[in-house]
Amino acid sequence: MAAPIIPTKPSQAPRSATATGTFTAKALMGASGVFSSEQLSPDANSFPVIYEAAILYAADHYDAARETLKEHMRTEEGKSSIRTWLMLFDLFQLTHNRREFDALSMMFTVQFERSPPAWTAETSNTDPRRKEKRDRKDLFLMTPDANGALLAEIDRLEAFAREIGTCRVEFNKVRKIQAAEAELFSIVLQRLRRAKILVWFNGLDDFVALLKASINEVNGSLISASQGWWALLFELTILDGRAEEYEELGLEYAVAFEISPPPWEVVIRPTGVAENAPGAAPDTSASQTGNAQVGFPLNGVVGQNSREMLQQLSIFAASKPEVLVDMSGLLRIDFAAAGQFFEAIRAIQLSQKRVILSNLNELVAALLEVFGMSKHAILMRKKFV
Repeated sequence: MAAPIIPTKPSQAPRSATATGTFTAKALMGASGVFSSEQLSPDANSFPVIYEAAILYAADHYDAARETLKEHMRTEEGKSSIRTWLMLFDLFQLTHNRREFDALSMMFTVQFERSPPAWTAETSNTDPRRKEKRDRKDLFLMTPDANGALLAEIDRLEAFAREIGTCRVEFNKVRKIQAAEAELFSIVLQRLRRAKILVWFNGLDDFVALLKASINEVNGSLISASQGWWALLFELTILDGRAEEYEELGLEYAVAFEISPPPWEVVIRPTGVAENAPGAAPDTSASQTGNAQVGFPLNGVVGQNSREMLQQLSIFAASKPEVLVDMSGLLRIDFAAAGQFFEAIRAIQLSQKRVILSNLNELVAALLEVFGMSKHAILMRKKFV
C-alpha cells in the first residue's frame, strides 16, 4: 500500500461548502493512515459527496456535513438522489433539528410525490457526551484513608453494590494497594460476580499497571508475597472481559509458580449502554423507529473508549455461526474509532462467521462503505417506508 496522504495547509482562496467538505474529509482520511493516495484520488467522481458528509459527521463536524449535503442537493445529481435526502433526514433527526427536518419533509413530498420519513420522538438514546456531567448513583469512588489504606473502602464497596444492584468503581485516587487488601478485594469482586451484580471500572488500565508493578517489586519471592495482587489481577481481567490479557497473565503465573491460574469465566454485561447507564439491560423491545431490536445491540456512540463494547460483541459472536448486530440504536461511529470498529468486525468475519449489520442509519452506512466494510459484513440500512 502506498504511503498515506499527509494533509497540507488549505489554500487561502475562498472555497464552496462542497469544496471545503471534500478537502476536510480527504484530510481526515489521509491523516488516519488507513487510506492510500490511490484510494484518495483528487477526482471528485471517485469520492462521492455522501461519503464526504459521512466522514465529516463521524469526525464531529456536523455543520460541515449538513452544508455539504445541502449544497449537493442544489445539483441535479443530488436533487434526484433519494439517499442524499435520507442522509439529511437522519442528520437532522440525530442532531434534534426538528425545524429543518419538517422543511425538508415538505420539499421531499413535492420532489418524490411520496410521504417523507417520520420524525422520531426524542428518547434516552442520545449522544453520551451530553450526559457526561450527570451524577451516577452507582459510581463508587475508591478513596484511600489518610495512610493510603483501602480496607475500609473495600468493605463498604460490597454493601454499596448490593444495595444499588450495580457498581462502577473509580480507581483514579488509588496510588498503592497492599497484597492483603488486594486479596480481600478479589474475594469481594468474586462474591459480587457470583451474585450476578454487574461491575464496571474507571481508570482500570492504570490500576492494573499498579498491580503489576507491585508484583514485580517482590519478584522471586514466595507466592504468598504476591498472591493477593495476582488474585485481583485475574478477577479484574475476568470481569472486564480481557481474555487475551488473562491468557498472558495465566502463562506468566504458571511459569513462575508451576500451578494453574484460576479458571476463566465469561461475564456477559449489557453492551452499548455502559457509558450511559451501567447495569441497565439492553432494550430488546421494538425501537422508536419501528425496527425491532434483534441480535446484539449497539447503542449510543462508538468511540475510542468503546473497547469494552467491542469485546462483548466478540464474546457474543464466539458461539454463533451468523452474527446479527442491531445498529438501530447507534448514533455515530466516531471517525477516530472507525478503524477499531472495522478490525473488530473483520476479526469476527475471518473466524468463518457471517456478520450482518442491520438497521444502519444512512450516515453510519456510508461511513462503513468508505472503510470497505461490505467486504466483511452485510450492511442493511434501516427501512424507509
